[in-house]
Amino acid sequence: MSSSPTYLDSIIVPLIVGETVLDVACGYGRWGNLIQSNFWEAGLSKPPVIDGLDGFLPNVELCNQHKCYRHVWYQTMPSLLKDTWDTVLACEFIEHLEQKNVEEVINILEGAAKKRVIFSTPNWPYYRGGGETITGYNDLEAHLSYISRDFFRSRGYKLIGAGFGNPKNLLVRAIKKFKLSWEPALESIPRVFPSLGDSLVAYKDIN
Repeated sequence: MSSSPTYLDSIIVPLIVGETVLDVACGYGRWGNLIQSNFWEAGLSKPPVIDGLDGFLPNVELCNQHKCYRHVWYQTMPSLLKDTWDTVLACEFIEHLEQKNVEEVINILEGAAKKRVIFSTPNWPYYRGGGETITGYNDLEAHLSYISRDFFRSRGYKLIGAGFGNPKNLLVRAIKKFKLSWEPALESIPRVFPSLGDSLVAYKDIN
């Protein structure tokens, strides 16, 4: 994914653990830059070493210009990873895979994580085609799958909702219909009630 919603920032960054991070589908380099500049929000004493991979070569070239990454390379999934990292971060990535490949890729990423694996993904079936990005037209921008909260729970993940706005939730739809002035105050509620979130953050510690 080229980028991700800003409402994920305050959830994802504090979840980073350890001295090394893999940014899967690093896109424009959002997470590499945020982690390097805001590492202290994760309780870290210094920025972790960050590597990145992406399946769109122009994104790889862009991220290799960012000094926050140690190394960025071209790779598509499913395929094996040759190293391990304390945190494996896959934000707005898993929905871009074909449904048949989702579980295999999750297994690969869990296997590459020494301490924690983190996913974010739309909290509802949000299918779409490829699209234009700042680095060119990218077929990989297509959303091809949906990964449910129950699926992540079955694999032992903890869930956090992000961004008040799941369009499949009746309560959310009712509130948004009236365009209430205090609606922005509801942004933190999905953290407690994940079903209300526009996005889902799922993370699991590796024992």
